[in-house]
Amino acid sequence: MLPEFKTIQFEESDERLKIVWPIPRNWFLFGLFSLALIVWLVMLVGMAIYLARDVMGAGERCTFVFSAMLLIWLFIWFRFGHILWTRWQFYAADREILFIDEERLIIRRPVSILGITDAYDRQHISPFYFHEKHHCPVFDYGYQHVYFGEGLVPDEARTLLTLLNGRFFPDLDDG
Repeated sequence: MLPEFKTIQFEESDERLKIVWPIPRNWFLFGLFSLALIVWLVMLVGMAIYLARDVMGAGERCTFVFSAMLLIWLFIWFRFGHILWTRWQFYAADREILFIDEERLIIRRPVSILGITDAYDRQHISPFYFHEKHHCPVFDYGYQHVYFGEGLVPDEARTLLTLLNGRFFPDLDDG
């Protein structure tokens, strides 16, 4: 039997447990990453146009080395955009979803059909605990600390952790 929470929703099936909670949006960081993403896109398109029109069309004036340097820079700039896109999706999400089944634990921050999805092998995760400094639930995956549920009230987070540890780590001694 799953407890009732104000903000947390549970869906249980034979295969998995799905837990959904809202995330408060950090408008400053969302705006900052939105602006950075727009600047990145304008500069990427501008660089591609410059490369296609001025460098490739210049003929003898531009050397192969200069063209190769621009292509390398364009590739680096494209990879930087991937990092920006991921961070923008992190701050654009309005909810967080935790899926737990027999083999995996999946944390999803959906933005429409897009979003960030992280999957972890259940046999390598530690029991859940509350991180006092960050005020959120956390588990260890190998040597990596994985934080989730930053939008939860500490009392709800601790109750959720008790439920998750009781269900998925029954041999855990809280003492």
